[in-house]
Amino acid sequence: MSEEPTATDFEISVRLALSWLLQPRTVALESLGEDAQRIVTAISARVPVPGLDDRTQALIDAQRRDAAEVDKAREIASYNRAKERALDIEEQDQRGRVAQLVDALLSETLTTDALDDIEELTPVVDGLMYRGTVARINGKPGAMKSFVALDIAGSVGTGISWAGKEVIQGDVIYLVAEGAAGFKKRVRAWEQEHGGKMSGVLFLPRPIQVASIEWLVLEEACKRLKPALIIVDTQARATVGIEESSNERMSVIFNRIETLAKEANACVLLIHHTGHTGDHGRGASTMLGAVQTELLVKKEGKGADRVIVIRIDKTKDDDDGTELRMLPRIVAVRGMTRMSGAQETSIVLAPENSAVFGIPGLDPAVSAAVQMLDKHNAPTDLGRDRMRAWLTDRQISIGNGVLAPAISYRKRRDTPPPKPDQPQTPLDAAD
Repeated sequence: MSEEPTATDFEISVRLALSWLLQPRTVALESLGEDAQRIVTAISARVPVPGLDDRTQALIDAQRRDAAEVDKAREIASYNRAKERALDIEEQDQRGRVAQLVDALLSETLTTDALDDIEELTPVVDGLMYRGTVARINGKPGAMKSFVALDIAGSVGTGISWAGKEVIQGDVIYLVAEGAAGFKKRVRAWEQEHGGKMSGVLFLPRPIQVASIEWLVLEEACKRLKPALIIVDTQARATVGIEESSNERMSVIFNRIETLAKEANACVLLIHHTGHTGDHGRGASTMLGAVQTELLVKKEGKGADRVIVIRIDKTKDDDDGTELRMLPRIVAVRGMTRMSGAQETSIVLAPENSAVFGIPGLDPAVSAAVQMLDKHNAPTDLGRDRMRAWLTDRQISIGNGVLAPAISYRKRRDTPPPKPDQPQTPLDAAD
């Protein structure tokens, strides 16, 4: 006789579980073995068992929760093992790439002779502003920093020197984000003073926000136009809503500005206000560290004695700490009148020691006054008081401190030398 096969423990547990499921009220569920209880729980999750008492149902629910936690733990363990394996594979892959990148990095190192192959910065204004970089002019409100910026724009656009520094002629885009209404007469005064159009300069009389999509539009437009200089007047009006004291926020803003400079291969010149001390640009210090050139504009003196001082606070590759001095002059703008019928006036700038203003042996401010009197064909036979009335009628402003010596100089200059047989009479500038 062949022996009947014996049932395994698992088969016994299955039979006990099925028997209990068919007649659940015969015995308590907990009286079955653990394997049989797990089988009951697994089957009851899919096939509801009717007529269970609360205690048995609670036991089944507890076992279901335990089983779910075990499954979740297994899933997490499996995920972690897969993640660790993936990290091991990625690290091995990175190590392989690092070896290749080391060779590439070492190939970029240069010997002292190879430094000659690096392309040098292309100047826009010699020693101050360069293509592909960012520069900034700082100054208090009313310091005439926008007049300085416009003078630079006109010089670059037309190719004439600025403040005694050579420029490389190129187109200019001027974003007039602040004070657009007064720019027309400023430009006309500059053209009148220089005897020609401010060619090569395009004005955009509204602010474009650096953080907006329109800044990318500007970038693409500048890539087409290929200007040498892009002026943003002012930084604050082009970054409305940005906390300018936040290094984190302003770093993002500067990256956008610098990208414009590099993509357009232009110098981006920002016009900005100073802080309470008036010594440096207001806001985040990250801007000062990032710009190529930082200029500070301030006024000294009053009236005809005024001088606009442009201090070079920072240049990355040139001498800083020096100053440029410009003389502002009020001019009557031809073809533009006020409601009263009087001519509109504006201000033009010229280097303090330029040929226009510089008369050897004469104080620069007196020299400027002489030039202004000459320009308006002022009579040379008037004393100070009558000359003051003559100037007032024509809305020409010259400070009292320089008017008398200017009158005296013009009389000496324009008076014919005395004949040998006649004594020379002294001149008096006052009536």
